[in-house]
Amino acid sequence: MEKQIKFHHSVTELGNLQLRQVVEYVKDGKVKDKKHSHPVTPADPKNMKDWDLRSQDIVSSIITPEVKAAFELEKQPMTGIGIEEIVTHDRVIDEDGKIAVRKIIRIFDEGVEVSKKYHRSWIMPGQDAKDADVMTKTVAEKLHTQAVISAYTAAQAALAVTK
Repeated sequence: MEKQIKFHHSVTELGNLQLRQVVEYVKDGKVKDKKHSHPVTPADPKNMKDWDLRSQDIVSSIITPEVKAAFELEKQPMTGIGIEEIVTHDRVIDEDGKIAVRKIIRIFDEGVEVSKKYHRSWIMPGQDAKDADVMTKTVAEKLHTQAVISAYTAAQAALAVTK
């Protein structure tokens, strides 16, 4: 049995990186169990020298003034008056570059949440993210390099052959 350590990256509704360490216990090439750490957000996103490279890449893309400004414009402030629908997103980035996007739709009545629904979608490496929310689009642009797209395409082709 061997132990493998991986990182689980996500970008929250508030536009912050969350990182969890995932310890996998592997025997004969199969994961027998996994343990996830509590999520950690960088205290200083401009000083992440002890963080993994992927975390640094994600944060460097989402903290630019342009992205922060676009993210603020995209936000829907709640007034607390009448019936309001507020939409936010959070994202999880898989090791192979897929970005799982969870659209969160909340309905408020006079400032009280009365409904909360989720819609999930994916942005695959090589897929156009132009219609995605600001943070998802930014992360896709940063992480979906030609190398990631090629590796993902090759992995998908290999899966198709084994079926």
